[in-house]
Amino acid sequence: MQREGAENPSGIKGLLKEYYDGVAKGGGWGHLLSENFLLTGTIARESRGKGAYMNNNFFKLVKALKVEEMIAEGNSGFALVRYDLVSPRGKPFSLRVAEFWKM
Repeated sequence: MQREGAENPSGIKGLLKEYYDGVAKGGGWGHLLSENFLLTGTIARESRGKGAYMNNNFFKLVKALKVEEMIAEGNSGFALVRYDLVSPRGKPFSLRVAEFWKM
């Protein structure tokens, strides 16, 4: 994650709040990612680069989200997020995802 062109007094916690608010609204979070952004995980397919991550089909399924817990210290952050999703066939479901971030 990054914020280009400005100091961020709230650090990673502020960036994460802005990111999750943007995802919940369906946009307005792409500027927070660096060009060499990397997503890894046990379920998610690896995404390299800002464009690949932003075009991930997962975001098309998100109808709402709730950050259940967030811990931020230094340049690292953790969030436990409940995503409310709707499948391409219209079936609603929810996921709880633990996400670790490095700024």
